[in-house]
Amino acid sequence: MNTPTILKKTGNFTNPKVCPSCQHTNYAWDEDVRYLYCYNCGVASDLAFNRTLNESLKTDDFPYYSFLRVGQILHLEEKEFIITARLRYRSAHKEYYTSDEGSGYSNETWYSDTYILQNTQEGKSERFYLNEDKEGYSLGMPVTVDKTDADPTNLELFTNFYEGRADYRVTEYGSLFLEFFEGKTEKEDPYAVGTQTHFATYQEGMWSYTVEQGDGWKEFSAEKKISKEELYQALEGNPFIDTYKERDNGFSTIRKVTSAAAAIAFLIFLVSLFSDGTPISSTKVDTKNIDKKEGYLSKPIKIDDTSTNYNIEWSVNFKSTQNQGMYIVVELLDKEKNVINAVESDFWYESGYDEGNWTESETSSSKYFKFTEEGEYFARIYAKTDSTYFTNLTKSQAIINFTVNEGALLSRYFLMLSGFLTILALLISFGKIGRTIREKYIYAGINAESEE
Repeated sequence: MNTPTILKKTGNFTNPKVCPSCQHTNYAWDEDVRYLYCYNCGVASDLAFNRTLNESLKTDDFPYYSFLRVGQILHLEEKEFIITARLRYRSAHKEYYTSDEGSGYSNETWYSDTYILQNTQEGKSERFYLNEDKEGYSLGMPVTVDKTDADPTNLELFTNFYEGRADYRVTEYGSLFLEFFEGKTEKEDPYAVGTQTHFATYQEGMWSYTVEQGDGWKEFSAEKKISKEELYQALEGNPFIDTYKERDNGFSTIRKVTSAAAAIAFLIFLVSLFSDGTPISSTKVDTKNIDKKEGYLSKPIKIDDTSTNYNIEWSVNFKSTQNQGMYIVVELLDKEKNVINAVESDFWYESGYDEGNWTESETSSSKYFKFTEEGEYFARIYAKTDSTYFTNLTKSQAIINFTVNEGALLSRYFLMLSGFLTILALLISFGKIGRTIREKYIYAGINAESEE
């Protein structure tokens, strides 16, 4: 297996940061690191304000992604746990991928919350953890391994540690930066804001096995995916979860209805966009019948709906394959034969030979139009040719077609509604605005119940 470039260990990076507390030079894994943990003096600092970190980091600055909360009781793996802490990580994440163009490791930035779970049984120090990121939830537990020389900062050594496994591959690796912490942990836990660690993971069946390494410590863990429904069940009986679940389902219904309305509106828009409508008037005239001064007057065009859009189409069918062009003007007239609008086009047809036969042409055009009054209208057609092929002006040169289609395009109000619903559905389903609305909707119900 081809392994990627060996990761550098902390202290070998090229973006040093100076600790505001002791002025010691530390190294960070990312250029935009804001919170730094100094391994010289052990102080976490806010580099944006060049000061040691204080109580400025609040839970509101790092809101929960979902219904999990510090202090909740969960029943998992036939055991009872309490969530004792939450950690917000920013990850320089490399994930293995395969595609038609090859395979390799992506380069992404991930954000995730890790929840520490402590066994509530007296005398039990067993701890699990829940991880929540953009791919969902996973349940992890520490494991003991025979070899302890697996190094997640050196993928070559990490690969050798697991050699012999037929289905082995490093699926993910990278660095973790701790941005926020709330709750309580044991004194020896390395959970100071600014702490940086490295990790590497491989997949075997339903389990992912990870080794994580920090400054003077290393941990091995096994992790498996867990669904939202399983977590709901693990939290069953919790009034907070019952209300959250009910409101979340309610918001899902709102999102589904909005998405369905947007999809229907968008489909109708597409149908109308690629439809010319229903023909209500069609005129076909030979150029030899068009008077040079008076043009050609069509039959009456009856308009009985001013709320819809009309598509006016005009085209020319040249009777000769010789190079030629034709300038066409179509005037729209009211019942008194006054001009209310006009369209024009310069149509042409050319052919030749240049390393092979070729032809080019422009022979049709169209325009959307809306009539302000019902009644009878007319079309007057003029045509002028620049063709030198015909010397007899009375000879037929082309056929001109003029058509009026009703209901060709929906009204601009419907189009505006379609666009609004589509944007709204996308924001609610995928955007940050949608997540904010969802949280406000859910907690409005939770707060209302708590006040009763």
